[in-house]
Amino acid sequence: MKHLEANELQRQRREKTPFIYCRLVANHPKITFATTLSLHILTFIIAGILFATGYELFPTDFQRLPMSLNSLKYRLRDYSWRDRNTFSQRERRSLTNTGFARYERGLYDSRGTVTLYYDTKEGNIFTATNLRKIQEIERDLESTPGYKSQNCMTHNSSLTCKPVKSIIRYFDGTFQHIDNVFNDPEFENITNVLYAAKNNNITRADFEFFIPKTHVINGAVASGSITRSEILFGCSLDGDSKCNSDIWNNKNRDYVKAEFGDKLEKYIDTDNFDFYYYSVNLWYEDVFTQAIKDMLCAVGSMLAIFILIILHVRSLFIALLALMSIFACFIGTELLYVGVIGFQYFGFFHILSIFIILGIGADNIFVFYDVWRLTAFSSYPSLAHRLSDAYSKSTLSMFITSLTTSVAFFSSAISPLLATRSFGIFSGMLILYNYISVIIYFPTVVVMYHLHFENWHWPCCRHCMKPKDENMKDASVHQNGKEVWSVEGANENMDSKPAVNGFVPNGDSRPVTNGHVSNGIAGKKYHITFEDWKLRLQSEQNGYNHTNSSEVLKTSTKTQKQYTPTQKKHVMRQKKLVIFFRDYYFKFVTHKVIRWLMLPIFIACVATLGYQASKLEPDNEELKIFKDSHKYSKSNTAQLYKFVQSASSNLVTVYVAWGLGLKDKSDCHFSAIECRGKQVYDDNFNLNPEANQLALKAFCDKLYGLSPAQIQEYRIRVNANGRPEIACFTRSLESYLKSLPFDVSQGGALNLSLPWNHNTLRNFMSAQPSIYNVTGFNNSHGSILSVPMQYWMYDGYTDSYTGDYGMYNDLYGEQTTTDSRSVPNHNVHYGNKLMYIGVQINTTINRRITGYSEGIPMIEKWESLVTSMMSDMPEGVDKGYQLTRYIWHWLYVQETLANNAVLGIIIGVSLAFPILTISTMNIVIGFLATLSMCCTTISVIGVIPTAGWKLGLLVSLNMCLVVGLSVDYVVHLAEGYHLSLHKDRLNRTRDMLEEMGMSVFLGACTTLSASLFMFLSQVQFFLQFGIFLFCTIGFSLFFSLGMFTVLMGIIGPQNEVGDLRVLIRWCKRKCSRNSN
Repeated sequence: MKHLEANELQRQRREKTPFIYCRLVANHPKITFATTLSLHILTFIIAGILFATGYELFPTDFQRLPMSLNSLKYRLRDYSWRDRNTFSQRERRSLTNTGFARYERGLYDSRGTVTLYYDTKEGNIFTATNLRKIQEIERDLESTPGYKSQNCMTHNSSLTCKPVKSIIRYFDGTFQHIDNVFNDPEFENITNVLYAAKNNNITRADFEFFIPKTHVINGAVASGSITRSEILFGCSLDGDSKCNSDIWNNKNRDYVKAEFGDKLEKYIDTDNFDFYYYSVNLWYEDVFTQAIKDMLCAVGSMLAIFILIILHVRSLFIALLALMSIFACFIGTELLYVGVIGFQYFGFFHILSIFIILGIGADNIFVFYDVWRLTAFSSYPSLAHRLSDAYSKSTLSMFITSLTTSVAFFSSAISPLLATRSFGIFSGMLILYNYISVIIYFPTVVVMYHLHFENWHWPCCRHCMKPKDENMKDASVHQNGKEVWSVEGANENMDSKPAVNGFVPNGDSRPVTNGHVSNGIAGKKYHITFEDWKLRLQSEQNGYNHTNSSEVLKTSTKTQKQYTPTQKKHVMRQKKLVIFFRDYYFKFVTHKVIRWLMLPIFIACVATLGYQASKLEPDNEELKIFKDSHKYSKSNTAQLYKFVQSASSNLVTVYVAWGLGLKDKSDCHFSAIECRGKQVYDDNFNLNPEANQLALKAFCDKLYGLSPAQIQEYRIRVNANGRPEIACFTRSLESYLKSLPFDVSQGGALNLSLPWNHNTLRNFMSAQPSIYNVTGFNNSHGSILSVPMQYWMYDGYTDSYTGDYGMYNDLYGEQTTTDSRSVPNHNVHYGNKLMYIGVQINTTINRRITGYSEGIPMIEKWESLVTSMMSDMPEGVDKGYQLTRYIWHWLYVQETLANNAVLGIIIGVSLAFPILTISTMNIVIGFLATLSMCCTTISVIGVIPTAGWKLGLLVSLNMCLVVGLSVDYVVHLAEGYHLSLHKDRLNRTRDMLEEMGMSVFLGACTTLSASLFMFLSQVQFFLQFGIFLFCTIGFSLFFSLGMFTVLMGIIGPQNEVGDLRVLIRWCKRKCSRNSN
């Protein structure tokens, strides 16, 4: 009787008044189809018009990743220090001889220079054979056309090229003037040459550039696994090859790529050693080129999904329009993203949305179309009723999946990082846009296809009609106003029971509607519904026999004709996945033994990967773009870890600055990448008071006087003499002033030590009448210290370059005022206002291998040190702060990414549970669905350390996607269980698998197929994204169709257990009693 009740509820639901929109589509299919299709096409037209008129619809920037914490004080300090010289009337100090080469290409071009690595792994690179091969490679590269004439670094005004920076120079006689041992062109005395280079005071420092940390070089042995050399490129302060010129950089990049690219690649396969190389310009070029190639993987994903859609729906008409709608959603979302919200950034992350929406969009299409197909096995009063039934069953589950997924993406909107915030907002909008498109547009496509194109097949160049099966007619029958199923020749004796799978339409989603069915007795016709046959089978399987019930089936049990094998094969091909999930898979997961054997497997999987997830560590290395096996990644690893001498450019420099405020970014657009804000200066900064000068001097003396333990604590770098590498002007300025000639200091009567006052300044200027004019000088003169400091920089205005100029010239800035006066015969002003001043401290902190877990405590130590010192300083010099260029900020970016990843997961899970519970109106279903989602999330996170990854930039960004993508399939199944009209858990589980099993499986297949193409990517982010997407969808499918289904078969709610509607009714009754 329970089955009869369920059948009656099914009938009532089918005959329920259709939705208004479904009636509109069913009654006016052509108009609604044309209207919705036009709206989709309109998005392309609007985008095309905007593009043609020059509107930047896609403000792409694939060369920069906007990961800035714009409100972080360290970022604002960094920007302020970078733009410290942007004030008006700036006094530009310049020398005829600046210490830098003025001839063409005399300066080292770090972006163009190519570094070559020769790696024997565990062997010895310092053999005669290997050194000859290195020499051959270097000579071949030096002979590249155009290198010596237009690109090489020169070392004199005659533009003679510098030789390759290489260990070969110690053998070819280049350093023979230092020691005769450095002349061994045949490599017959390798050990002695290398031993001499290592121990000679002149060559020792430079030689360390070429030797690995694991080298063994002594009087008897010379061995090392790796060495390197540099093909030097030059640039200039003046001329055509200016170092700061984009024209030069672009020209150099094009030249290196065109002329050096093939030669460098030729030696990759050398037999002597593993050869790889690195160049900044080549790296930028290859990253951009490879990223474009990898984005073409999206084309492969589109084709794969298109093919899967065609195979599933078996309609080119539906597949093309479905794929078109997905792209229309992407374009429409971009119109809203840029045109309405006003974002001005579109980067690599947004491209990944294509892969996401292809999978989710196909999944939504499958859900709706599969439900529509299943309605073909039921009778309806009208097409509107059928469409409304399919609409009600599918749109709610799609809404829940779309809502939970978009909420997970929208949770990234709280991130202060533009890249993740914009990506989360864009992806969330895209998912909701796609949902709206599917529920409005796709029903019109399906109805249009059903009414006008369902009998057509392809491929063909003419109109072809599908052949009709002789035993399955295609005409509509309405009995008492209902469209009913009619089955011809059913044989009850076949397999001893009715073949439910035999009663299906003629190969597609339309019902068999011809009511003229012969039972072997002339003139008798029987009209049956698919539910009747299904009910009869279920009843017989449960020990009930309704053969004699006229309400179930009116037919003879003796004289019915069997189906032909052709019919049965055709039916199985059409319904095999539905049959598999409804019958075979259902029996498997609900088997009394198997289900209890499966649960430990799920528990073991979650426990194992959960343990792996607990070992997730922050990544202390910088962002890796390419795979570890890529030449650039190997070069990066070698440069960081394998050599005695790492590049000093990797070490962090700490600055302490006075006179600068924090950048004001209030006028910057919220998504503008290039806007640094308005420069702010500290108007209270004043070095005129003697107390302020003494305080600054004491500050510098305290830094110079740090103990060895403190130097180690703050990671301050020391020079060869054991002194900390600190550039604090007070000590150097005083040292210079004390070294001035006797006639300047007037026989020692003038004390030039700090602090200075107006009298000291007057006396100093009076002693230099050829330079300074003291007429009209008074005690209201602006900046006191600027006069001796400028005298110091210009070395008494002799224009001689000094080491102090190179070190301190960029550490303070002057502004000309009404007090400024010109120095005779020089384009220089003195008596200027000091705008800012800085102290430079070199550290041993390697910016490329220091993660936030180690770096942030170091930041806090420096902040505490400087803040405590500032608290003791007088007004005017008490607003100084410490900063670095980018690295302090970057460490906080790493921490923010990690925190956002965790926060995103927490938000996603926290919101998923109430959404799932409310949507299914059952707390038990909501809890079990959330449990499945949590198991997926834990498993995906566990893959990270298992794969050898750490919690870095890419992993943090990908983790934000896990919750959003892991909820889709379990939601569909939960909704299928909820919509079942049966009361017992087993039949509800069976209905769940029948309604949603195939859709979930095929939806997962489409996304998995899309992600597989990402495995071909060379760029690390695309590759990791593909792996994350594959694992997320794979585990989601595993736990939804696996664990969730098993649990629903064991403890799924029956009758009204966990039903929120019972609670609501109880509350209503309670409130009603209280009111009475």
